[in-house]
Amino acid sequence: MQRYIFKQFYKKILCILILFTMIYSMFGFIPKLTNKSYAKTYTYKKDSNDLPKDFETTYPGYKSLVESLIKAHPNWTFKLYETGLDWEAVINSEYQGHGGSSKNVVPKSYKDEWVCSICGRAAQDTGAWVCASRGAIEYVMDPRNLLNDANIFQLLLLSNDKNITKAQVSAMAKKISYLNDDTIITAIYDSAKELDINPFYIIGKILQEQGSNGSVMCSGKGYKGQYQGYYNFFNVGASGKGEENVILNGLQYAKDKNWNSPKASIIGGIGLVKSYINRGQHTLYYQKFNVVYTPYYQNQYAQNLFDSQSIASNLKQAYKDANLLDGSFTFEIPLYKNMPSSPVKSPTVASIQGELAYVNANGGLALRASPGGNTIAYVSEGSQVVITKRASSKSSDGYYWDQVYTPVGTGYMARQAQDGSKTYLVVIKQYEISGNNIIVTPEATIKTIEGAKNTSKTFGTGAKITYEGKTYTLVMLGDVSGDGKISATDYVKVKNKIMGSNNMNDAAEKAADTNNDGKISATDYVKIKNQIMNVSRITI
Repeated sequence: MQRYIFKQFYKKILCILILFTMIYSMFGFIPKLTNKSYAKTYTYKKDSNDLPKDFETTYPGYKSLVESLIKAHPNWTFKLYETGLDWEAVINSEYQGHGGSSKNVVPKSYKDEWVCSICGRAAQDTGAWVCASRGAIEYVMDPRNLLNDANIFQLLLLSNDKNITKAQVSAMAKKISYLNDDTIITAIYDSAKELDINPFYIIGKILQEQGSNGSVMCSGKGYKGQYQGYYNFFNVGASGKGEENVILNGLQYAKDKNWNSPKASIIGGIGLVKSYINRGQHTLYYQKFNVVYTPYYQNQYAQNLFDSQSIASNLKQAYKDANLLDGSFTFEIPLYKNMPSSPVKSPTVASIQGELAYVNANGGLALRASPGGNTIAYVSEGSQVVITKRASSKSSDGYYWDQVYTPVGTGYMARQAQDGSKTYLVVIKQYEISGNNIIVTPEATIKTIEGAKNTSKTFGTGAKITYEGKTYTLVMLGDVSGDGKISATDYVKVKNKIMGSNNMNDAAEKAADTNNDGKISATDYVKIKNQIMNVSRITI
């Protein structure tokens, strides 16, 4: 009898433990680290990769872009991680949250196609932001738009880089007035070493949060007579409705944590950033878009849609200044199921009347309030703009100042250098008719040729286009393979042609002759490669 009672007692205890575990699992109290169990992480290096045969079919467009980066940077390693998440579900989840709680916002200066159609221009956060459109989120989140020299550092693993010296950290920090202090520099370098975090990333993160001139959050002067002597370099806890509320909440957080010196704030803030990395959010992209740690789409460091892009730009520049760009870096690229067949394009500017052009200036080009006037913003190299009014003559400072429409607003840009040696705004002539061919740029679509119809399955070299009652053969410059996109396949075909080992049909040869000089040469090979790497664009 006693044995039976004990047996029943143990059964009850076991049931209680099982029920307890189920409840904790159901409500998420048992911590889950990352989603690494879903599938697999593939590795791609210079001389080896373990991609499956159906990789390109499952994840279109990735492989050729990675190959191009490896050709340019043979010491770089790429990890391609299967998130297991459906692309549409990801975008829908990131687009949720409106009316002051948007997951993604853009500066209020951005034009309507970048702005959420649900919220409109209702102020977000401090009032300087508006909710991002679905198209803007798709464009920024598509990893294929990051697989180029300009954006790849958003995918860099952020562990400490032992090749970075304290002198190099100091050189970067001293460019920023409020970090030009040996105590702060030492705190950054020592904390990076102790917590295994890239010190250039730490500086870039501070610069992103505080700007080039700093803010009240890192001044120690307090705000409206409150919180004097407290610092919050990473703006932790700085959220709320309206600028004053945001600042006060951030400084209250600093006081609660006893961040009563720049060093205390930096060390404390870095420790919090490390918690993101410990969860698997170990790239700038993952910290902005949480697709690796459950619950997904939460615990995202910032609302600013361009947060990872901005910090990555600072990070890359630091490596460039330190002559370390050809080091042995590792990048992790997220893979999503059911992605579009080609990279998502920037929110359209096609509805604006004018000449489509791209920015051709290292470090970006200033957008001015008036010809030669105050700078409104910088538009990054490679960005598309529309020239709405072309300057017919030089102004007194020697520049042609064109009126332009850009993602960050309207204003004026210098089209050409004073001595005429460089064109900063390159007009994109998107198509022309030559004999029986319609020749287009890689950015063109069937809509570019108003009134035309595509009778082929693909809009690429060799397609048959009906226009004004006549049938033409399409030639997309750089698209030698005829698949409608520019990839490593195309410049390999050009290389083989130059070496005399590859035959091309007439349309393919015209596509390979990117500069229209009547021959296929190394110049064409370089133009195609630069188009893929987003260094420069193929134009007509």
